[in-house]
Amino acid sequence: MNRLNIGKTILQLRKEKNITQEQLAIMVGVSAGAVSKWETGNSTPDISLLAPLARALNTSLDILLSFQQELSETEIANIKQKLTEEFLLEGYAVGEAKCQEYLNEYPNSIHLKFTVASLLQMYLMMSNECSEELIKARMYHSLALFQQVVESREPKYAPLALFSVANIQMILENYEESEKALKELPQSPINPMTLYPTLFLKQGKTKEAIILCNRMLMQDVNQNYLTLTTLANISKTEQNYDKAFFYLDAVYKMQNLFGTGLHSAAYNYCQLHIETGNMEEAAKWFQTYVEGLLSSGYDYQGNPYFENYDLEVNPIGQKIIRKKMIDSLIDDDSLKLLAGIPEYEKAIKELKNTVAKM
Repeated sequence: MNRLNIGKTILQLRKEKNITQEQLAIMVGVSAGAVSKWETGNSTPDISLLAPLARALNTSLDILLSFQQELSETEIANIKQKLTEEFLLEGYAVGEAKCQEYLNEYPNSIHLKFTVASLLQMYLMMSNECSEELIKARMYHSLALFQQVVESREPKYAPLALFSVANIQMILENYEESEKALKELPQSPINPMTLYPTLFLKQGKTKEAIILCNRMLMQDVNQNYLTLTTLANISKTEQNYDKAFFYLDAVYKMQNLFGTGLHSAAYNYCQLHIETGNMEEAAKWFQTYVEGLLSSGYDYQGNPYFENYDLEVNPIGQKIIRKKMIDSLIDDDSLKLLAGIPEYEKAIKELKNTVAKM
């Protein structure tokens, strides 16, 4: 039993009920001094007193023993920021261990479970520090947390967690389970978010309307990138290369228009030209990709479409992520086929010079 936590809980709940230490002591049959010691962390209640304490404070044993059932939005945001720094600065293993500490401290927080599962999944995708078996084990860890969120039926997080379950099951090649999760997602032809900007405007909340529109536009743009890139990959699999280039053309134009996506279409152009055996053209597109990547900022300041859109990871964290991306490009075996072509060699040199300065 955590002395500090249960003491803080008793103090907090007693004050919320507006009763004195003496009154609480009488209700559970102990001295006022005993209550005082509990609240200062100098001792803990006997296990036989936990149920009477819970009744006296009008709470559950779960909340009494774990201090909080749910964390506030601000508290979650602060924890998320700390965990992000751990993953970026200390590596996946340290970040994972810190996640477990928070889960142990707040075992009943559904929002925390969802946040931790999301971070574990996201940074696992960026990590190249572990074996395939360890990656698989860690994915199952994230999956288990997401499934707990789904089982909670918390309306705010359960559908998002269910989508993540479907995604992880698909990555793990558990296709039937993935499809099952997708079918359980609530289906609705109406997206209530589309009404919020107008509602905010009616209330004079112009700033809130702009921020929400920025978020919705970003979500829609990214979804379009994903859809078009998927269509390009399908066409490539079918060796319909003209169609693949057709879809990538749309992504490339959209990325140039909206200034998002870190020029990934140019990289996909490069890979497609490699597959079709046009190494010279592939090298040119790789150089275009590198130039675009290196010129991209670490936030959206100055972007007229997303100047009010805040990334979850701050510029310092974005710089760390960018460095990992550049390192992976330098070591990308699929690109080594372009070795010796001037555009490729120039791009690799630029990447190495950038890393040296970071």
